[in-house]
Amino acid sequence: MPIAILEEHNDLADSVRSFVARVAPSEVLHEALENPIPNPPPYWKAAAEQGLQGVHLSEDVGGQGFGILELAIVAAEFGYGAVPGPFVPSAIASALIAAHDPKAEVLTGLASGEVIAAYAIDSGLTATRHGNGLVIRGEVRAVPAAAQASVLVLPVAIESGEEWVVLDADALEIEPVPSVDPLRPVAHVRANAVEVGDERVLSSVSRDLARALITTVLSAECIGVARWATDTASEYAKIREQFGRPIGQFQAIKHKCAGMIAETERATSAVWDAARAIDEELQGNSETASSFEFAAAVAATLAPVAAQHCAQDCIQVHGGIGFTWEHDTNVYYRRAIVLAAAFGRHADYPQQVVDTATSTGMRSIDIDLDPDTLKLREEIRAEVAALKAIPKEERNTAIAEGGWVQPHLPKPWGRASNPIEQIIIAQEFSTGRVKRPQMGIAAWIIPSIVAYGTEAQQQRFLPPTFRGEMIWCQLFSEPGAGSDLASLTTKATKVDGGWRITGQKIWTTGAQFSAWGALLARTDPSAPKHQGITYFLLDMKSEGVEVKPLRELTGNAMFNTVFIDDVFVPDDMVLGEVNRGWEVSRNTLTNERVSIGSSEPPFLASLDQFVDFVRDGHFDQIEQNEAGRLIAEGHAAKLLNMRSTLLTLAGGDPMPAAAISKLLSMKTGQGYAEFGVSSFGTDAAVGDHGQPSGKWAEYLLAGRATTIYGGTSEVQLNIIAERLLGLPRDP
Repeated sequence: MPIAILEEHNDLADSVRSFVARVAPSEVLHEALENPIPNPPPYWKAAAEQGLQGVHLSEDVGGQGFGILELAIVAAEFGYGAVPGPFVPSAIASALIAAHDPKAEVLTGLASGEVIAAYAIDSGLTATRHGNGLVIRGEVRAVPAAAQASVLVLPVAIESGEEWVVLDADALEIEPVPSVDPLRPVAHVRANAVEVGDERVLSSVSRDLARALITTVLSAECIGVARWATDTASEYAKIREQFGRPIGQFQAIKHKCAGMIAETERATSAVWDAARAIDEELQGNSETASSFEFAAAVAATLAPVAAQHCAQDCIQVHGGIGFTWEHDTNVYYRRAIVLAAAFGRHADYPQQVVDTATSTGMRSIDIDLDPDTLKLREEIRAEVAALKAIPKEERNTAIAEGGWVQPHLPKPWGRASNPIEQIIIAQEFSTGRVKRPQMGIAAWIIPSIVAYGTEAQQQRFLPPTFRGEMIWCQLFSEPGAGSDLASLTTKATKVDGGWRITGQKIWTTGAQFSAWGALLARTDPSAPKHQGITYFLLDMKSEGVEVKPLRELTGNAMFNTVFIDDVFVPDDMVLGEVNRGWEVSRNTLTNERVSIGSSEPPFLASLDQFVDFVRDGHFDQIEQNEAGRLIAEGHAAKLLNMRSTLLTLAGGDPMPAAAISKLLSMKTGQGYAEFGVSSFGTDAAVGDHGQPSGKWAEYLLAGRATTIYGGTSEVQLNIIAERLLGLPRDP
């Protein structure tokens, strides 16, 4: 999935993608490996005519008047095409100048393509004050596109700190040197007492803003590389055959490709947010002074690693042919290596994530809705306030009867709320501090009762469930049928007035507290695997139902084994049609509910708790680097969920972001606990729950369940590979 969410951004991405495919096909890339790239490249004029060099520049200088988010979308598509030449370095340089003065004279030439610029993120340049200007000396190594540029934007150390200065290439000594990526030439740059006036100093661009801007655009190019590698590996896995079948059918390849798209999507969400944060800063709308700094550091922590990992895995999936000079994998792996180098010291970014998160705080994750929704918000706010005024003992009934518990459901059970209204309701209940009854497992069962239940079933079960008075459990998994529900063996035999059911269910959350359960049983053993299954509503007090708490490795018993011994279930407790239970059970996976932020299990450490832990502890640089990586991953997982919501609002498919968010957030949650426990040294052996070490040990033990329940990570990887990447199913 590209960075773009909104229709206009998707149109921009499509346009640039089409342009890149025309001007930089594979043969052009390989030609550039062997021969110097013309300056400007052959596509330069056409790109300027399409307005690409100035997409982020003011209309006053001939640009298109957009922002860094639009530039990031363009850079990602150029990364996807591994486009040769100085486009991205020049765009970064022009963005730095525009951040200082959107109407700077040099920007006119940059927007039109008549001028090419370059930049550096680190340098050995120093400056001394001389009259109304500076005298600059020193060397900058490995400057991207320096030999192709007529203007360079370089950081210079002066007494007051570090400033970026605009220098003419003619005043500098530029020495081209071999680049690991011949398509992205580099050169050493030397300044020997070069004099520049103060008007060439980008004094209004702080060091933090400059580095954030540079790394965000670089990160966008990185995710383009990662996305190309993911797509290319997946497509090859569909057609390359070994041992008589496509290699994409082998789980090892399937999981590798799924891991690639997961890492790419996580980095994409971070880049998207970083670009938005910088635009907010440039427009004076930033929530805090460090918001853009944190967001950019998260992107820089994740994106270059994603590009390298995916390029490496793409080579691995291709096998021997991927290691040849002739294959495009060669081009993209080289680009990934040079891009990673362009960030400077990679360890700086996880450290910046930690420093910002534990001092000024993480960037908040929230959804800003269109001002046109203000009237609706005011109406909902007034209704929430009225609910808050109701006595507590009566409030849950009013909330349930008003359809507030699950507002996406049709009336009278919900409010038939569209995604925007659902978000406003969630926000207003949160800010108004009005708690809605918690549904727990029932949240998965209610939509099926609404969609398939008889009127009698709906009237009997839904009101008390919405009031929080009726607890449910889900009787799906069996000892021999966990994620593979279609293999269940619990048997239901038709008798007069109902069914006799016998079987065993396991991993049933909260069964010991539940009044009712949603039960799947096989009613036609001769039917194909996914057919012949019926969905029953089971009274957990029925004769023959025995619940045995299943003590987990934590010592607690959240799960249960449920024995069902010749239990009678009347006909009116069949939900939906007999033998169509698979269809009913799938309903809960496709209902149109949206949420804000990723859910974090209460028995695991949350991202906020982890940040507090790191803030209060004492860790060396290696540990802080690891903590920064985990914070970046956790924040990006929440962003994935937010993007899923925004995709729903935009009419897009939220499935990719939602599926990947579940996979990654659970793994990251385990990482918090592993980090916490490892920090206690010998005290990690102390299991006293009243002590910090005992609490984190509990998180560590409980966390092992998160990559198992709801479909193991391995099953999730299969689903991602098959449904999102189109890899062939297992035979």
